Parts: sequence; C-alpha cells; structure tokens
Amino acid sequence: MSLIARHFESNDLPTLILGSALDILTAGRPPRAMFVNYPLGFESGRFEDKLDQFAVVQQALRGFESISKPTIQPMDFEWQAGWDMVNEREKNTLDSRSERTTEPQYQTEADRIAAEG
Repeated sequence: MSLIARHFESNDLPTLILGSALDILTAGRPPRAMFVNYPLGFESGRFEDKLDQFAVVQQALRGFESISKPTIQPMDFEWQAGWDMVNEREKNTLDSRSERTTEPQYQTEADRIAAEG
C-alpha cells in the first residue's frame, strides 16, 4: 500500500493509510499514515461497534489536515480486550510462522540482495 500511496502522492493525489501494524507501516515509509493500536484486522474499529468505528475513521481522516510531511501519526485508541481476544484465539491454532521481529526477513538470499541493492 505504501508504494501505491507514494505513487499517487507523486501525482498530486493525497493518500492516507490507516494501519495497525507499526512495524509494517514503518518499513513501508508511507507518505501519510495513522496508526491505531488495535489487533490486525481491526484497523477501522472494534468489531460490531459502530461508534468506535466512526470515531477511528473520523480521527484518521483528520490526518489529511494535520500531516504535512511523510509521517506515521499515532491515534488515541487502545483496545486491550481486542488483544486479549486475539491472543486467546491464537493459543488454539497450529501457527507455524516465524516470530515477527523488526528485522527484515527474506525468503531467499536473492530477495535480500534485490531489496537492499
């Protein structure tokens, strides 16, 4: 998404990314982004909570007014019960993915060379 946003911005079309994975947003270097500290999949608000969803989207859209240079602006939302729900759900899965880190990960050495070159 960040690549697409940078392309649109270079053609004078303003963009705003609303995301909940700060490490991914940071790596993508979007021109304008709002970070909401909700679990992945809940970027636009709590499940079945229309008031929260409206508040999240409303605050995110204010990013068009408040962000004038490439940045990721944190939002004023926390949802610990959402994180607890996701953690409980993941206890009962057979997730064999590598643990997420802030270090770039590549499938092959050629991918690393292409990304870093």
